Amino acid sequence: MTRLDAPPEAPELSTDEAKRLVLDELKRICPQGAVAFSGGEFLLRPDCLELLEHNARNGLYSFINTSSVGVNADLVQEVKEITQGNVTFGFSLDSVDPDLQAKCRSGSTELLEEKMRICDENGVGYFVLVTVSKLNVDTIGSTLGYLRDREIPTLRSPFVPRGAAGRASHLLFTSDDMEQKIHPALRAHSLCYVSHTPFFADPNIAKIGMAGRQLALGNMGCQAGRGFIGVSAEGDVAPCVHLLDSEVLCGNVRDRALSHIFENSPILKGLREGGVLKGKCAVCRYGDSCRGCRSLAYYHTGDYLASDPTCFFTPAEPEERSPHEEEQTRRSHDFLLYLSRTEPWSRIFGRWGRFGVPLKKFFHRLRAGVRGKLS
Repeated sequence: MTRLDAPPEAPELSTDEAKRLVLDELKRICPQGAVAFSGGEFLLRPDCLELLEHNARNGLYSFINTSSVGVNADLVQEVKEITQGNVTFGFSLDSVDPDLQAKCRSGSTELLEEKMRICDENGVGYFVLVTVSKLNVDTIGSTLGYLRDREIPTLRSPFVPRGAAGRASHLLFTSDDMEQKIHPALRAHSLCYVSHTPFFADPNIAKIGMAGRQLALGNMGCQAGRGFIGVSAEGDVAPCVHLLDSEVLCGNVRDRALSHIFENSPILKGLREGGVLKGKCAVCRYGDSCRGCRSLAYYHTGDYLASDPTCFFTPAEPEERSPHEEEQTRRSHDFLLYLSRTEPWSRIFGRWGRFGVPLKKFFHRLRAGVRGKLS
């Protein structure tokens, strides 16, 4: 991310370093995993195609998070060829209101529809990332409604004051925003049921192993240090990309192998193994399956293990259920069913997908749980 103050102390990883110290190491950590190339704008790197091709040769999947700059039919087709089709584009839309969208980032619904059409015509998958802040919180319902009506998979990302936004902490949303505006919109759009918090699906039936590791894709709550890690352009490692410009760093790939950092970092081990959260997250029924957003906890309180201050659920006892549990469990089933039946997601998350997730077995458990609650 571009910085407003001083440039980073270390230079960015070279092409060779990015291959050896990051991509090759990720193959060791998770041989059937995925890499999300982001930025800044990844597609402006002179070596972007070389890195994508190397990642594909390693057998890893590629996600390209892009502002859509330079995305045209020729580029999409070339990317598809060098990745052997194992690629998905991530586009951004923060608001369907043109004026608010202009305040948040460049682009528009018209531009988004053009880029999605190009992907459709070339048989390449895509999703849309919505970054939520005080700027666009009042239109989050209409924005997610627009994406829901078009059955577009969506990733909700919280705004955090990092990098160029380091002086904009006033844009952090609150628990009232979450309860009254954000969470109702998220609950209604089942195709955004991944990596958002708070998340109230039944934790007893929302657990699946991923790639043979003690990771929990099925939890679908905060995946910091569990389902993913963040690596900066300079090689710093953090539990998630939102924590890369913070004190919550786990090491640097120039100093230690990424696989060593992943296995031995006290921060990553703690988040992966559990039992480290504080406050109400430590005793909540959804403490392991939701976990609260670790980046929001950090940027609101200075402690990445603190309770997520944007969560509006305050249980009186550990087994107290959220009134939204039944709905979120049911919609989780809809989401996973979509993943298992729809390309390219079925190749990633399907029964024999690259993450090795036995969704068919999981559906039986999920249906049984839903029936039990409704009977």
